Amino acid sequence: MWTRIIKPAPFNPKLTMNDLIHMFHISSEDEHIRNAMQIILNSVERRNEFIARSIYTNEQDTFNLLCNMKGEYLRHHQLTDEEFMELYAANPVEALSVYFLESVDIHLYWEWAGAGGTCEKAVQYKQGAPEMTLIQAIERAEEEVDRHVSGY
Repeated sequence: MWTRIIKPAPFNPKLTMNDLIHMFHISSEDEHIRNAMQIILNSVERRNEFIARSIYTNEQDTFNLLCNMKGEYLRHHQLTDEEFMELYAANPVEALSVYFLESVDIHLYWEWAGAGGTCEKAVQYKQGAPEMTLIQAIERAEEEVDRHVSGY
């Protein structure tokens, strides 16, 4: 289904995630898009920006816009290193989720920690590659451990 938006909606200070889900007809089966929306559009400003930037509304366009906004945020508006480190000390699962803009659960955190992942490594990796995913960071940490153990 395609819908053309004629003029942008005015800024809505009370816009919720549920409003977006209903507005864009995101079904309960579309877990991937729902999760991405909850993580990437985590403020009323971002939700309004998402609406303002939406031209066509179908599932693929919605997902593409979310991916574009995630990349822009990671490159230009990421948490500062200090904010991330403070959050990591209090709640590493939430910190990784916000820092990588991904859904992170305790199992993924354990994988990160088991690979030698630390908040300092996350900061180091993201400085070199702002759009790096947590899985990529885990793989890089594992490679570093393997190189250290093998001596290469």
